[in-house]
Amino acid sequence: MKKAKNIINTYNKVKRIFLFSFLFVLFCLFSANISAQNTNEDTRSKNRRFADSMYYEHTVKKQEKEKHKTDTTALKKLSIKTDTTKQVLKEKSEIPSSCLYQQTWITDKVKAGNISLRDLPDELTIRLCGKDGEDDFCFPYKGVRTSPYGWRWGRAHTGVDIALNTGDNIYAAFDGVVRVAKYNGGYGNMVLIRHYNNFETLYGHMSALKVKPGQKVKAGDVIGLGGSTGRSTGPHLHFEIRLLYACIDPEWIVDLKNHRLKTKIIKIDKSFFGVAASETIAENRTRPTKLSKVNRCMKGTHYVSSSELASLIAKREKKLSEFVKINNEDKETWRYYKVKKEDTIETICKRYRIRKEDFIAINNIKDGTIKEKQKVRVR
Repeated sequence: MKKAKNIINTYNKVKRIFLFSFLFVLFCLFSANISAQNTNEDTRSKNRRFADSMYYEHTVKKQEKEKHKTDTTALKKLSIKTDTTKQVLKEKSEIPSSCLYQQTWITDKVKAGNISLRDLPDELTIRLCGKDGEDDFCFPYKGVRTSPYGWRWGRAHTGVDIALNTGDNIYAAFDGVVRVAKYNGGYGNMVLIRHYNNFETLYGHMSALKVKPGQKVKAGDVIGLGGSTGRSTGPHLHFEIRLLYACIDPEWIVDLKNHRLKTKIIKIDKSFFGVAASETIAENRTRPTKLSKVNRCMKGTHYVSSSELASLIAKREKKLSEFVKINNEDKETWRYYKVKKEDTIETICKRYRIRKEDFIAINNIKDGTIKEKQKVRVR
């Protein structure tokens, strides 16, 4: 019994020692924190604090502002010094053809959603270049046309393609101001310029851009380098002419063989717009009519006669009845198509006017079947 009591007393002493030690450590930590706070206290008098704050406000802060202003001025001088050749659009009043475009100036996309062709007059006379010479126009790139304007491979092709080599200079067609210059989806690296004659021209698939939005350009200025960026099968220039954000066939205006303008003045109406050129519309008519417009303003004739139209339709029907010859030598002429669920070999051959045996041979089809999403050659 006595032994058990001694054990309990010993346990109580150890417990008390441990408790006192813990409290002592807490006290030391608390004291250290208080002393640290005391050392951070502002011991200045009220008057001293006020005087120091006034000194910062009127002297130190002013010096910091002056330094920042000097740095900004130096940067501006540096940018001007390194870029003296570029004229930049500074005021909205400098926007070309701002009246027709209702003061819209968008630098991130090609079209504006709030303007439609209803805003276009019934007929608009446009002078393409100056009265005194040809210096107001420069052909963007003097190459061979590889693809025309119109429907192509099941989708609208809103410009013409011109063959070139990667790195070749591409030139502004008319005087104007760059509205868009950036990578833009299927166009790849593209530049869009609004001109003083109301047109806009677009240049796509470039390997490098040489201009920026808001930059003024003259006809013949280098705006980029040829390439194959975006939705492209090889190096070429995709060239578009637009009016009021809608595309028209560039060959209404530009002679792609002789690399010059077809006319200095053109009268535009709503029949010029859309992906089907007027001649194609005339060819597609099942009945001859005197109101089919062909090459309006280009050859000096506004309409074709019934006999001329009948000849066009007959020529088209003969052309559609002929099979396209497959060229296995020139790979640049090869074209491909992705098979859809409803497609068969017969429907694809009919659409692209190729023989079934040629289609099977060039695609190495052994079992006589094709699969959905399969990539097949059609030219």
